[in-house]
Amino acid sequence: MRTYSFFPSPEAICSIHGDPHYYTFDKQRHDFMGTCTYTLSKLCESNSSLPYFNVEAANEHRGGNTRVSYVQYVDVDVYGYRINLGKNRVVKVDGVIQVLPLTLVHPVSVSLSGQYVVVTTDFGLNVKFDGDHRAEITLPSTYMSKVCGICGNYNGNKTDDFLNPDGEMETNSASLGNSWQVYNDSRCLPDDGHTPNCTDDEKHIIQSNDYCGLVTDPSGPFQNCHSVVDPQSYFDACQYDLCEFHLNNAALCQNLQAYADVCQAAGVQLQPWRNATFCPLACPANSHYEPCAAACPATCVDPLAPYKCSLPCVEGCVCDSGYLLYNDRCVPSQQCGCWHNGQHYPVGSEFWTDNSCSTKCTCPTRGGKVQCSSASCPAGQYCGVQNGKPECLDHTYGICNVHGDPHYVTFDKVTHDFMGNCTYTLAKVCSNSSVPYFNVEAKNEHRGNPRVSYVREVLVEVYGERIAIVKQERSQVLVNGVRRTLPVSAAGGAIRVSTSGRYIVLETDFNLRVSYDADHSVEVRVPTTYSNLTCGMCGNFNSRREDDYMMPDGQQAADSNALGESWKVPDGDPSCGVPPPLEPCSAEEEKLYQSEQFCGILTASPGFFESCHAVINPQSYFDTCSYDLCALSGSQDVLCGALEAYADACQAAGVTLLPWRNATFCPVACPPNSHYNPCTSACPATCTDPLASKNCSKPCVEGCECNNGFVISGGQCVSMNNCGCLLNDKYYEKGEVFWQTDCAGQCVCTGSGTIVCNSNTCKASEVCKVQNGLLGCYPLNPSTCHIFGDPHYVTFDGRLYHFQGDCNYTVVETCTNSSEQFSVTTRNKHRGNPNWTALDSVDGFQVSLPVDLKHRATVAVKGHYVVIDTSLGIQVKFDGDQELFIQVDESLKGQLCGLCGTFNDNQLDDFLKPDNVLEQDPNKFGDSWLVKDDNWICNPVAVVPPTCDTEKEKEYEEVCKIILENSGPFAVCHWYIPPQLYFESCVYDLCATEGNSEQFCKILEAYAAACELGGVNLGEWREGTICGKSQGHLANSNAI
Repeated sequence: MRTYSFFPSPEAICSIHGDPHYYTFDKQRHDFMGTCTYTLSKLCESNSSLPYFNVEAANEHRGGNTRVSYVQYVDVDVYGYRINLGKNRVVKVDGVIQVLPLTLVHPVSVSLSGQYVVVTTDFGLNVKFDGDHRAEITLPSTYMSKVCGICGNYNGNKTDDFLNPDGEMETNSASLGNSWQVYNDSRCLPDDGHTPNCTDDEKHIIQSNDYCGLVTDPSGPFQNCHSVVDPQSYFDACQYDLCEFHLNNAALCQNLQAYADVCQAAGVQLQPWRNATFCPLACPANSHYEPCAAACPATCVDPLAPYKCSLPCVEGCVCDSGYLLYNDRCVPSQQCGCWHNGQHYPVGSEFWTDNSCSTKCTCPTRGGKVQCSSASCPAGQYCGVQNGKPECLDHTYGICNVHGDPHYVTFDKVTHDFMGNCTYTLAKVCSNSSVPYFNVEAKNEHRGNPRVSYVREVLVEVYGERIAIVKQERSQVLVNGVRRTLPVSAAGGAIRVSTSGRYIVLETDFNLRVSYDADHSVEVRVPTTYSNLTCGMCGNFNSRREDDYMMPDGQQAADSNALGESWKVPDGDPSCGVPPPLEPCSAEEEKLYQSEQFCGILTASPGFFESCHAVINPQSYFDTCSYDLCALSGSQDVLCGALEAYADACQAAGVTLLPWRNATFCPVACPPNSHYNPCTSACPATCTDPLASKNCSKPCVEGCECNNGFVISGGQCVSMNNCGCLLNDKYYEKGEVFWQTDCAGQCVCTGSGTIVCNSNTCKASEVCKVQNGLLGCYPLNPSTCHIFGDPHYVTFDGRLYHFQGDCNYTVVETCTNSSEQFSVTTRNKHRGNPNWTALDSVDGFQVSLPVDLKHRATVAVKGHYVVIDTSLGIQVKFDGDQELFIQVDESLKGQLCGLCGTFNDNQLDDFLKPDNVLEQDPNKFGDSWLVKDDNWICNPVAVVPPTCDTEKEKEYEEVCKIILENSGPFAVCHWYIPPQLYFESCVYDLCATEGNSEQFCKILEAYAAACELGGVNLGEWREGTICGKSQGHLANSNAI
């Protein structure tokens, strides 16, 4: 190992010691007690050719005294490295703990010298820290007037050593220190300028030769140094500390050490000043104290270092004869070990060479060559970094719970009470990372009381699969929309779904676990490899409670309702939203519900749950229990759900509970051939794995377990001879009928693994598809494209957009090499308002009706519409004004394009242009489908109507909300035709036409027509509106 001596040119030292006192390069003393991270010194001259460096120190309070602080650690930035000198002389480089001595790729070394860890560079910067309270920076004269920080500018003038980062003079040491706080340090407190006060008697004692006077005593142990290093400032600092600490002996020793160290560094030989009872220096095993030891100790790396050392001696601990220094321990020389990639390892040690734990090495003998081989972490462990080194670690988990009506408890244990009944993101991966992606959502619903909601469905997206666990369905789940009988294996076995106690549990090979009791309780469990990588209602899993209101935009929500609304996932449910806040309980009700008859059961001592109190604090469960009982008038079902939530958490933590249910209090109804067990196996025996419970290592759970001789099939307990069948890794219950892939044949499981199939296929009038979760042959269902208003387009796949082009356009045509080709074009025209266009004609034909076009199509008037029916599976309905329906058979799915979209159940590619390029802008998309007409000159540039001002928009929303009202004339249609699309179009048109009532009624008529086409009878929907009753003619055509 190369040893670097101090830079030969003149140099200056900045030191910090005690509580703490700072001595600048130019010998100005600052007493500064801040507990932040501060810049001590760095290169501040711009465009300098000198090597850059930056030295920072973090301070902390100790021992309950918040008046003073000490150095906690020192960071050195040099040559692209960050070297952390920590407490107890622990050293990290770029976050990884190191074994000393250490030489980095650039000429930088880190080693022990006496009581210090020393960073030495080739350009003369040296940084020392004793791992306790004293740090020292040495700089060569080449850096004079080129540095800044609390240590000053090193220009030989102490009077300007109060310069802040802006180059201005501060008035005192406290404001100077605070000005050099590192900008991103939020954990700390600044110095408030406190100055200690002593009594005259205390001062007299402190100044005596038994205390601080020892520093200046002309006949004392430091007398030889007085002419070399002025002791006065050290005497003053000593007085300061002993005054603050009331003559504390440790503070005295620290100050004496500070003066002794600077004297020895200057080459002064001191008289012994420590003894067995005064400031003794405790040395570790196999070492002893020497007041003047070699500054370069003998180490495993360099046993001859003391004989090559040119530095002044230092006081410290020296290894006994036959021992060498390894890191900070004295070990027998024969145990010194091996070198590998610049790192030293003791004999017998094992280590990983990479952060993926793919190569493991051992050091067999002293000075020997390490032996390495390919390896990996055992099952149940992951490769992580511990103490700065790669290690195989046991998985620990973050758990997020959703229970009750509902309450969300985040990974970091913040509780949100949020009653929205839409679909919400619970947890998903939100950071770019190599960990597998997942997304967990929950759909909520009201149950009788519109002020509270419960989980109705849990959806998990992982490994490209979308798995839904649905309320009250305990035998099946949906995998990509298809019903699958439990247990389920997906993604090549990387996903497993099964029953465990009261829960349906989804588990992955990377230890994601999602549990739902098919009623109200959900648990999302993620391993620590996902720490700080998640987002959603469950939070970001970073062990910080204060930021668990994070919304998708990275901002913190004002409250739980705003948080919940921000994580809403569009699901097409027009009735969902956030109910008004609950009325508070009366004082009498609150007292009753918190008593041991109700929620007090959770906290009672003695009580059923007492054994869990020390493991999981019941307070948040007690609070949510009281909340729910207030909301639902003391319902016992709600109380039972609250107790279940706490019991589940306790059992998951391995706590054994007393039986808390009985035949009349919160009983569990079990299906035939099963019985309730408060502590049953979490891995029940199934038809596919009869021995599962015998191989289970998970904590027990409460729930129903099969009687002896029975196993789980789907959601029932059956005898082994009534088990079903396994085909292509899919389980089918006995008697279950199913179609093969692509409906190539129909099969039945006759039991005991036997499957019988036929060769049935779909009829010409049917299509093979999934409906209600079941693959099968179903009648062809049409899909509709609706064009209305100015105009608005709702594509076959349900995407709404607005396009005001004033030309001919292709709305739909066949875009595959099908033998049956067709297209439908429309002509749009402005009608008085340049901001607004409407349909003028379709296809441009004029004929006497009805007419039969060669038996391939018929044209007739039906009600308000001209209707074209074709044998190609397409129907066109036009009202002759501004409304057009195009209905196509399911057999045309995936074959169409045009302004009506691609008809493939994917809205994202509906803006496909004729050149097969996706467009994002609706106007550019519309223009791409323009059809040239030599007989009509049009304006191809679509005019975008001006937007409303906020007040007008609110006014028009109020008018148009009749479409959305749950008690309005269109409510019965909401489930069949999403009203939101027509509401948005209504507001859009009223903005474009300045509130024209005729256009308002046209939008209502358009929604009514869509409902009628969907088979919904609205009755007299015009009644009570401004649109009158007479066949669509307005009763009042004035502006709204």
